[in-house]
Amino acid sequence: MSAADDTGGQYRHLLDEIVGIGDAVLLHPLTEDGFVANLKKRYQANEIYTYIGNVVVSVNPYKKLPIYSSQLVNEYRSRNFFELSPHIYAVADDAYRSMRDQNRDQCIIISGESGAGKTEASKIIMQYVAEVSSKGREVDEVKE
Repeated sequence: MSAADDTGGQYRHLLDEIVGIGDAVLLHPLTEDGFVANLKKRYQANEIYTYIGNVVVSVNPYKKLPIYSSQLVNEYRSRNFFELSPHIYAVADDAYRSMRDQNRDQCIIISGESGAGKTEASKIIMQYVAEVSSKGREVDEVKE
């Protein structure tokens, strides 16, 4: 189920069609086994992002998923962090808006083992910032 925003577009609400628990803070009781089982359940449904408060945990799907697009960038742009389903775009948007609106330096820490997807996550964040800062076309031209 989706609802139209004030621009006539569609966006996903946090509770619409969510698999497992989108924010691990809400797991009760919070145990390692419960946390891993929730990540596995979400991963099996191609929900690779899960929040722990304002931190996002991602599980590398080792395949392309249709979860990165200009349409999704617009959905996450200037939204409340928890308004939509967990996504790396929410982290990027939160950092970008803090940098832009409050003139505060930002740092996004991406960590993980070899092959965990750190480089891809970095690229996705940079592409998001480029697109919302009106530099997306220039970035695409440089990539080509």
